[in-house]
Amino acid sequence: MIKLVTDQLTALEQEVHGKLSKAVSSNETLKIIDAAEMCGVSTSKVSKLVRKLGFTNFKQYKLYFSGQQINLEKQKKSNEIERLAHYLENFDPQIVDDFVSIFQQYDKIILFGLGPSFISAEYFAYKLAAVSDQKVTVTQSEDFAERLMDEHTLLIVFSVTGKFSSFESLFKKAKENGSTNMLVLEEYVNTLDSAADYIFHLSKFNQHAELLPFEKTRTVFFIVIEEIIAKLSGLKGSE
Repeated sequence: MIKLVTDQLTALEQEVHGKLSKAVSSNETLKIIDAAEMCGVSTSKVSKLVRKLGFTNFKQYKLYFSGQQINLEKQKKSNEIERLAHYLENFDPQIVDDFVSIFQQYDKIILFGLGPSFISAEYFAYKLAAVSDQKVTVTQSEDFAERLMDEHTLLIVFSVTGKFSSFESLFKKAKENGSTNMLVLEEYVNTLDSAADYIFHLSKFNQHAELLPFEKTRTVFFIVIEEIIAKLSGLKGSE
């Protein structure tokens, strides 16, 4: 992408730009050394000017002002962008419907997460305040969560992989208090031995295996959260 920016040039830069743009329009082979000499500035000054204007280099500047086609190199997407693109292409809205149908059965909601997942839970609670009548509490303290649990409570644990910390003791306490457990994982992991009543694997496209749990993004969480909020908002509006 080229974004031509001319409103931040100094008086000297405007003067140099005026001379160069005219010169390259009739001489597309003009070299940067000759361009600098013609304008009475250094080559580094010319390089700085074309970058400030939004071009990668002097060659690109020449092509643009001589009216030629610029073949922009397609920037390589990061692995994370590619992963998210795959995720969005394969997004299944059924997961949102299933989540909402369970969520609406409970009067009290406890959102639990650790590290960045806790921040995701806080964001979710903030959004829920506008579209839900349930009492929503966010915590990263197991002891505090246990004190709030009863048969009217849905405990929702957010975790990217479920490997940073074991939530089984928390699920056990919830069961003892009559609460229902839900584990929301971004990545698919084997949860055969989990005591959670409901388990959602949000994505089949895992993040890089070398990343530690706290280093992984929570972008998929936020995407699903927004879809859930939109669903709840629509249901509330139809009441």
